[in-house]
Amino acid sequence: MALTPFPGSDRMAPAIGVVVPYDMALDRELRTFTQDADGVEQLDLLFTRTRHEPLAVTVKQARAISRPKAIADCVRSVSAVTPSAYLYACTSGSFVRGISGEHDLVRAMTDAGEAPCFTTSGALLAAVQALGVRTLATATPYDDAITAQFAAFFAESGIHLMSNSNLGLSGRIWEVPSQRTYDLVREADSDQAEAVVVSCTNLPTYDVLAQLEQDLGKPVISANQATVWAVLQHFGLPYHGPGRALARQEPSAAVV
Repeated sequence: MALTPFPGSDRMAPAIGVVVPYDMALDRELRTFTQDADGVEQLDLLFTRTRHEPLAVTVKQARAISRPKAIADCVRSVSAVTPSAYLYACTSGSFVRGISGEHDLVRAMTDAGEAPCFTTSGALLAAVQALGVRTLATATPYDDAITAQFAAFFAESGIHLMSNSNLGLSGRIWEVPSQRTYDLVREADSDQAEAVVVSCTNLPTYDVLAQLEQDLGKPVISANQATVWAVLQHFGLPYHGPGRALARQEPSAAVV
């Protein structure tokens, strides 16, 4: 297992090889979600990016940035430092081919990196299942076509969509203001939904999750939050970020 020292302490952080889409702008937010109660990052995230594709945010783009061979190549590009695990931090790219497609990505990454591997959509599904949720509202920045595939991904596991809302954006999702994200989630929610899931690792959510969970009275799970939570769980590390529903989930036994 590759470990690196925590700044200013003798504690060690698991090194995680993180594959993100070429247009990912929220590396810092992912790192912030890893912080412990003292604000120290519990994971050492080592980023690499997919090849640039001059495409708008559509189903076509999601498929282009998630070809298993290409993601495996990205894993190899960061493997020289022997990460303890690898992560594909892209929601649409990991749900666009359904559950079987997500499994294909994990297998390709595992073969390439020879370490545990995770995807954002797999993490979101794991979070929903850990909370025992069977009915969902979804909030996405995408167009209708991608949003429908997001709902279909959960439906394959018997989790039913009760309501949804989307922004219809085709790019520069990272520029969405926090207030617009807050409003989007409120618009997506319904009384029939036990939780709200917010898609896209490029949509800022860190600053609004706690308030949303308080205001809606139910779990609100975002892509970046669940992605980090799943990796922390694997290494037996507690989640201290916003969103108390996931923070209450006990971490697994530490992996050595």
